[in-house]
Amino acid sequence: MATILRIVTGVLAAAGMLAVVGQVPADEPASTIIRPASQPASKPFDFQEARNVVANYAKKAGIKDIQPVLNLGNNVALKLTLIPPGEFVMGSPKEEQPGRYDWEGPQHEVVIGKPFYMGVYEVTQEQYQAIMGRNPSNFRNPKYPVEQVGWEDIEEFCKKLSQKTEKTFRLPTEAEWEYACRAGSKTRYFFGDSAETLGDYAWHCKNSKITTYVVGQKNPNPWGLYDILGNVWEWCSDYFASYEDAKQTYPIGKADKFRVMRGGCRASLVTYLRSAFREGAAKDYSVGFRIVMEIKKP
Repeated sequence: MATILRIVTGVLAAAGMLAVVGQVPADEPASTIIRPASQPASKPFDFQEARNVVANYAKKAGIKDIQPVLNLGNNVALKLTLIPPGEFVMGSPKEEQPGRYDWEGPQHEVVIGKPFYMGVYEVTQEQYQAIMGRNPSNFRNPKYPVEQVGWEDIEEFCKKLSQKTEKTFRLPTEAEWEYACRAGSKTRYFFGDSAETLGDYAWHCKNSKITTYVVGQKNPNPWGLYDILGNVWEWCSDYFASYEDAKQTYPIGKADKFRVMRGGCRASLVTYLRSAFREGAAKDYSVGFRIVMEIKKP
């Protein structure tokens, strides 16, 4: 844990504070399986493959809206995208070097048994202000991701947003986050194993000048999620706990004094932006977040 604190101290010099919101959906058998864990993926999904998977699942499940857009008022919109259920291999192998830490393993199969909507972008300052009436961010721009938000802040944000839209919003679980980030891949990054093209997808220490940026300026992952790597760290709802070496459905990190954050940020080394990289910090830090909207059964 001393190593974790060392990393958090260095990486979060400009980042910050926790939030955890909502309950995890009840476990259900996956109604469709995307790249089963027992079936190695030689390459990540390409965009057409991902679109086909989403469209086919939506048709089968009777989901009409693949990318809903919610009006938050004052010409501020929140765009989400459908993430189908499936299963994947969570964590990284020991040989995923450099930069791999023991707490990224052991690798284990995970079932995500229900579909969900995830924010296409990290929650922006204008979206946060539209719901909360304030903007706590250090790097000010309505289109930048919000940062400097704490646990109670995000809990309140989700509660107010749920009331306003009559939907159910929460943070993603760590498993949902990695599943959505990977988009069918088993490689270091969702686009492959080489960091040479990372700058096409993410703001990090080598291209950001250590500031945040307008969301959506880089290429998205195949599910259509922008800035899932870099820009700002994203909180998950789990505690930072050791993985279990067994197949699981909706695993949740057991109680600990640290919470999980994913994706790296504008100041992160490229090794911190790998799909499996995970970090923990106390809830009194402040970073950014990406929202999940639950899908109710018809």
